[in-house]
Amino acid sequence: MILVTLSVAPPPDRRDQIVELFWSIIGPVRVEPGCACCGVYQAAPDGDTLLYMEQWETTEALERHMRSARYDRLLAVMESSARPPQLRYLHVARVQGMEYLEAVRLAKQPPAAADSGDG
Repeated sequence: MILVTLSVAPPPDRRDQIVELFWSIIGPVRVEPGCACCGVYQAAPDGDTLLYMEQWETTEALERHMRSARYDRLLAVMESSARPPQLRYLHVARVQGMEYLEAVRLAKQPPAAADSGDG
């Protein structure tokens, strides 16, 4: 799984336009083969930063998307940011859910794959 995060600070006079642009991208991206989810969020506490996220099932699907004409609109959003945009491609090797939380909270032995590597 690959998680893509893009944090931008739209100029105040263009904020509504940038939000609209994000929404015009989200619908079509969500139905692309290999896209698990896509959304845009207002970052707290400042409220002037927007966080755009995509989740892809495979590197191939993500790279196909990155070469598409639709991606040009994301590049335009990045260029319009009032501060340097922060773009991250996070290649996730393991995902855990409630069983991990339960193991940690109840001081049980976490599942074998629970080594976070942050030690």
